[in-house]
Amino acid sequence: MPKIVDHDDRRRHIAEAVHRVIHDRGMESVSLREVAAEAGMSMGAVQYYVTTKNHMLLLALEHIGIWIGNRVAAVAARQATPLDLLRATVLELLPLDDERSYLNRIGLAFHASSVVDDDQATAMRLGLPLLLSFFADQIRAAQAAGQLAADLDPDKEASILYAFAQGIVNATLVGHYTPDQVTALLDYHLARLRRA
Repeated sequence: MPKIVDHDDRRRHIAEAVHRVIHDRGMESVSLREVAAEAGMSMGAVQYYVTTKNHMLLLALEHIGIWIGNRVAAVAARQATPLDLLRATVLELLPLDDERSYLNRIGLAFHASSVVDDDQATAMRLGLPLLLSFFADQIRAAQAAGQLAADLDPDKEASILYAFAQGIVNATLVGHYTPDQVTALLDYHLARLRRA
């Protein structure tokens, strides 16, 4: 009986190997050979799914988006109000525990390389409007529920929240802010939006 191969599982396995290489050794260490070794696969098996380093990086970047989407969906299932969901989603994107720190270290590497790689920049531009729209929708819902000031511009506030999240990641990863300080800063900002 021939072995049935789950191709989606193999792609995820390769993407996770890329993530580990980036996390442990940096973006410059990513190669088909390094990833094959990390994944415990032959070069030929990896090249069946990704033919170039760039293709492999785009696969890994796609899986970062899937990972974030799954985490946000799990957060959404646990929150009672739009403001709770907005707060919890922003916190979910920040390096406040080992798993989120792991994700953010990889994300920072992609942010840096996307500045000089058009394919990565394009992929990142596709995901950002979805996140901003999600933030803006929660802000609108929180306004409708009387949780946030009615005169706020939801789209601008969504961009400001995203900028807050991105701006605090590196400082948190290097130990400038503790998780408690990051949470307190977000809560301070949200409290200002209630009073605006």
